[in-house]
Amino acid sequence: MKSLLTLCCALILIFNLQAQNIWIADNRPTAPTGTHIFANVTDAITAASPGDIIHVIPSQFTYPNFTVNKDSLTFFGIGYNPNKEQPSVTSVNTVTIDLGTFGTRLSGINITTLNIGTSSTGSLGNIFIENARIDQIEGSFCCGQTTVSSIIIRNCILGLNLTSTSHAINLRDTYVSSTSVVITNNIIMGSSTTSSGGYGSISVTDAIIKNNLFIGDGATNDFAFNDVQTSTISNNIFLGRQPITDATGGDVANCTFNNNITFGANTNALPTGNGNTASANQEGVDPVLVNVPIVDDWDFTYDPSPDTGSPALSAGNDGTDIGVTGGTIPYSPTGSPLPVIQVLRLPEIIQEGTDTNADIEAEGN
Repeated sequence: MKSLLTLCCALILIFNLQAQNIWIADNRPTAPTGTHIFANVTDAITAASPGDIIHVIPSQFTYPNFTVNKDSLTFFGIGYNPNKEQPSVTSVNTVTIDLGTFGTRLSGINITTLNIGTSSTGSLGNIFIENARIDQIEGSFCCGQTTVSSIIIRNCILGLNLTSTSHAINLRDTYVSSTSVVITNNIIMGSSTTSSGGYGSISVTDAIIKNNLFIGDGATNDFAFNDVQTSTISNNIFLGRQPITDATGGDVANCTFNNNITFGANTNALPTGNGNTASANQEGVDPVLVNVPIVDDWDFTYDPSPDTGSPALSAGNDGTDIGVTGGTIPYSPTGSPLPVIQVLRLPEIIQEGTDTNADIEAEGN
């Protein structure tokens, strides 16, 4: 076990040579001990300095909630669907990025609620979120004013278990504003509530929303947006989820819609008026994906790749596919940010002082 832990640490060091130190959070009963190993993430953050990496070991146990309150910390889990024998994932109920904190990277950690800021007034930014399953990214807290700048949300499964009157991503409302947001190559669902006629998946300002797959079950209360302003929305597929605002007082205005496909929703037409412009979109056209049903759910047996004859193939405004398989960094079905040891085979009995052969199968990223 200690040799595998050393290998993981070496791989992380190769990934980011600028890191000062690597710390380990491991809450398993069989966790090794050492000066760089802690039973929870909070203690690892306390020990860390800006620029450090914290590797949160996959576990059958949910990690306690933690708050990121130091700049430029990187957190690595194993992703949402690791391709290995008897896979465990890294799970936390609530993660908070504190006001005044910049340069946070969260990769491969599955989170129920990710709080961007707190109820006080302040700013934070330069945030990179990837390879995670997150139900809710929330930046609005009564009654402080939160300003979020420069945030990338990439290759995530968003809103899977969201049932309350909340957005999968909320970075614009009375208490939060955002600038320079990139939301790309994600699977995006939303609230299943019927309160107030539905609740949109995204609320944001000044965003690039591209190469995502929005999915719903075609119900009248499945909406992709709440309050989305001055954003570019391109190369997305809206499957069973309406590409318009919900009925809770939000709006879609001054946005550009390019090269999107809509199908299977109660309303497939993109929003017009309010300063919105559109070109090269395909409304009410089946995207012909390999295997994604019209359902407000996600299963890792689904395949969001365009099938033969799909109108999404090479039809994006950048010449790549429309949907999550297009763009600069396509969607990963495993979400593993680092190389993963898939199989380790050792003899059941190893005699002391003898050489032992081991078979290791690994997958690089």
